Amino acid sequence: MRGSDTVSSQTPTTSSTPAKQRKQKATKKPSRSLTERSGPPRQRRPALAALAVILIVGGALLAGLLAVRLDSREPVLAAARPIEAGAVITEDDVKEVKVASEGLVLIPAEFADDILNGKTYAKFPIGPDTLLDENMLTTTNPVDGDRAVVSIPLSSKLTPAATLRSGDLIEIIRVGGSGSDAEPKVLSQGLVLSVDKGSSDDLGGSSEGTLQVLVPSEVAAQVIGAAGGDQAGVALLKHNQPFDIELEVPAQ
Repeated sequence: MRGSDTVSSQTPTTSSTPAKQRKQKATKKPSRSLTERSGPPRQRRPALAALAVILIVGGALLAGLLAVRLDSREPVLAAARPIEAGAVITEDDVKEVKVASEGLVLIPAEFADDILNGKTYAKFPIGPDTLLDENMLTTTNPVDGDRAVVSIPLSSKLTPAATLRSGDLIEIIRVGGSGSDAEPKVLSQGLVLSVDKGSSDDLGGSSEGTLQVLVPSEVAAQVIGAAGGDQAGVALLKHNQPFDIELEVPAQ
């Protein structure tokens, strides 16, 4: 019997195990687009942006406040030089400065003519650059019918020359003399208006200076007599007193 062999022409297939499939999936990397690789655009931080805005606005407000503050300064009057107690205020005594005068009783520069009328006086000594206020000045003449200005020579033996200054309240004492006048006697209280310390260039060369003193008119002659005889001693009572202070005269 003649038989024939039939040859199968099937194409061999490659078998794939589950382990191989997992290996292939692990090694195969999916391709990503350029957009995916670069990631989403970076987001700004809102807190920092808000802080920057606050700082800018705050700086502008501060600058504006300072500008308004400077503009709010007002021209007022100040002492251009030392002013003695009882002195009449003159144009050379004052100057104009700008300050924030809110809540103060300073004298505006626009009222300068009102105090430069020859009838305004310093109540007490005023230092240079002091801002003038209404309490420092008066229209009362320090030298009226009840008061007089006398001169008393300074003496290292009879007056505390080193400590005396304008505005001092003093006690004037007559010293020396003879008989019943030998005992020191208090003549009156007085207010120092000015102090002239003198110098070696003065005529005679021996003067230590003089005091200009406000005293009650009733004792002016006695004070002048004691001063002329180098018998006027001075005792310091208080500093920085107004010229209109009550000056006491002891009972005779």
